[in-house]
Amino acid sequence: MSDTPADTRVTKGLLFNLVICLIGIAVAVGCVVAAVSDTHTVPALMSIGGVALTVVVARFPIVLDRADRGGIEIGFDSTILIFMLCTFHATDALVMWSLGVLATQLAADKRLASRLFNVGVGIIAGALAAVVLTEVRGDSIGTARELAAVALAAAAYFSTDLVLSAVSVTISSGRRFTRNLVQRQTLVAIACFVPFDTLGYLAAVVHRATPWWGLSLLGVPLVTLLVATRAVTRGQENARRLTVLFDAAVRAQTLTTRAEVEAALVDDAGRLLRLSQVAVRSTAPGRSEIGALVEGGRTPTWVIAKALDRARSTSHADEQGLKALAAVAAEALSRLGLTEEMVHIARHDPLTDLPNRGILLDRVTRALETASATERPVGLLFIDLDAFKPINDRYGHEAGDQVLVELAGRLRSCVGDMGTVARLGGDEFAVLFERRRPLEIEVMCDRLLAALREELCVDGHTMSIGASAGIAFASPGDTATGLVRKADLAMYASKVAGKGEVEEYVDTMGRSRLERLELVDDLRRALDRAELDIAYQPIVAVDTGRIVGVEALARWRRGGVAVPPDLFIPTAEDAGLIVELGEQVLATATTDARALRAAVDGPFLLAVNISARQLREPTFVDSVRRAVSAMRGITLVLEVTERQGIDLDPRVLATMEAICAAGAEIAIDDFGVGFSSISYLHDLPVQHIKADATLAQDIDTDERALALLRSVIAMGRTLGFGVVVEGIERESQLAALAADGDDLLAQGFLLHRPMPVSELLVVLATDRLAGTVAAESA
Repeated sequence: MSDTPADTRVTKGLLFNLVICLIGIAVAVGCVVAAVSDTHTVPALMSIGGVALTVVVARFPIVLDRADRGGIEIGFDSTILIFMLCTFHATDALVMWSLGVLATQLAADKRLASRLFNVGVGIIAGALAAVVLTEVRGDSIGTARELAAVALAAAAYFSTDLVLSAVSVTISSGRRFTRNLVQRQTLVAIACFVPFDTLGYLAAVVHRATPWWGLSLLGVPLVTLLVATRAVTRGQENARRLTVLFDAAVRAQTLTTRAEVEAALVDDAGRLLRLSQVAVRSTAPGRSEIGALVEGGRTPTWVIAKALDRARSTSHADEQGLKALAAVAAEALSRLGLTEEMVHIARHDPLTDLPNRGILLDRVTRALETASATERPVGLLFIDLDAFKPINDRYGHEAGDQVLVELAGRLRSCVGDMGTVARLGGDEFAVLFERRRPLEIEVMCDRLLAALREELCVDGHTMSIGASAGIAFASPGDTATGLVRKADLAMYASKVAGKGEVEEYVDTMGRSRLERLELVDDLRRALDRAELDIAYQPIVAVDTGRIVGVEALARWRRGGVAVPPDLFIPTAEDAGLIVELGEQVLATATTDARALRAAVDGPFLLAVNISARQLREPTFVDSVRRAVSAMRGITLVLEVTERQGIDLDPRVLATMEAICAAGAEIAIDDFGVGFSSISYLHDLPVQHIKADATLAQDIDTDERALALLRSVIAMGRTLGFGVVVEGIERESQLAALAADGDDLLAQGFLLHRPMPVSELLVVLATDRLAGTVAAESA
């Protein structure tokens, strides 16, 4: 049987390495003969030290990596060669150098061919360096010429080593010579090698000028450089290994059979260790071998390689790398053993067992392809629960999971075979309708929302959860993700419109959503830069007309244009920015309270609106304590709007009690339009109620409206609350309140409009002067 081209290349490479070795040995023998014939001698201790240092330094080479599985190691042991050439006769230095090279290769754990080649290259390169140094330096000792000669000798040594190594690799691998010669790290090695070798010359200079022990001063820089070289080499190797491990982990996810896993393991282990002799077998590693057990299979399996200590790694590092690859293979085998179960889990929501988003997108894609051929309509309903988060907050996530399972069952039962129900995540569901008329789909949407609104019982608690939905019908050119996005936008429009209904997608919804997202981004940026302003609207005693307090109101100018509070505050709520907004308003009001305190001459209220979400913030009570302490003499009133509702769970009640204990007071804002009830007020630590402006709107023209407001005022007084009537904009409204003026407070544009703190201080000064005049007149 004829040899293959690869075998021929290996044979030629071995012959080349042998020739280089023989040439090197011949040079060494010639140096020995010349040294024996000379009369000069080298102390035995110095000779032994030179050989030993050569061996030690050779253990710290720099490795030039190649794209394939090999690499070229270039050692800095030539530093010792330069020292010996500058200190001893050239032939004596070359004899010691040759002995050091031989000892280094005898101690190396490498292939015989590599060690033979390294012996020849080391001696030949050393001899060329000696010739260059001797010829260029001449008789100039301790001069710049000698230093230049040293640099040229080091360059000659490096070039010889690099070129001969590249030739050897070229012969063995068949790759182009230039590709082996010019590598990614060649310039780095040159930049390190020549300066490093000049340490040998520095040692020679020190030896000439000082006693022999002066050389010990060079031990620290020598050791530091050697360790740094090893660290760089090992660092590059670790980075390469991480890349191999990452590639192996990625590829493992695509393997479908045990044979593929084992073949990939052998290939990846070979690339990781840069060794060709890697095997997978059922027996443990023997002597001079390393291995790792691959778990997850039916029988024990080991990945085995030869144990080698090299410049780039140790046997221990190689074994750790094999263990990492074995773990990757074990994961792949375990995955193959659980394929069926994993496929089901990957395609279904684990909580409700409904198809997940991925399956929904696949089915929508197929439905769109079918619809384009048959012109049958495709509709997608996007559903989002309206009051799910409070359930998690109040009853816990386990109760929330029970609710989701119950509602998923209702959706599945209602839809039946009319469509595909999927859970998209969280409290979001979707229903895909195929081959159904739009009228059928609309009827089904109404049935679904009605089913979701029905009461349900979880852990003994009866509750009702509504939902908002958006429906989108496919148009030519739609993709699955595009149709889902349209339905999502329609659902969001339903939320904005008041929740609990189904909105059909129209093109303007996309633009409206984009504008809202831009508004959220600008608001977040304004909060980060603390660009919100505060306006203060005075609160007036009805009987005296005196200002007894103010309400701090957030104001925002976006690009120089005022944004209505009823736009940006709900936006902050929806975007999760309301807590940060509330903190900034409280902080600014606390700062302004110092100036207000100097402008008033009696009890004074400073009301700040807060969100119900702030009552759940762990740090909120501490913020209130700091504000109360800073205000000193001004009563902080925190207003919670009744429209939001307040969950009377122990956590919220404890927060409200702590706020009152800190010296602040609580007011229910917009009272009369939300969840008003006497029992509700009885359970809350509240000191004030603020009657909503709608209650005062017609009190000057409608007796029933006046009677209703008076009943709210009477109820508040009976319960011991301070009462503030909002929305006073006409003199006739204020006159209607005159009969109830005792201890009654009012607020509205008729009395004062919101104003900056600078203007408020002027108004307060005028009000205090008027009060003084009135007191003197009385």
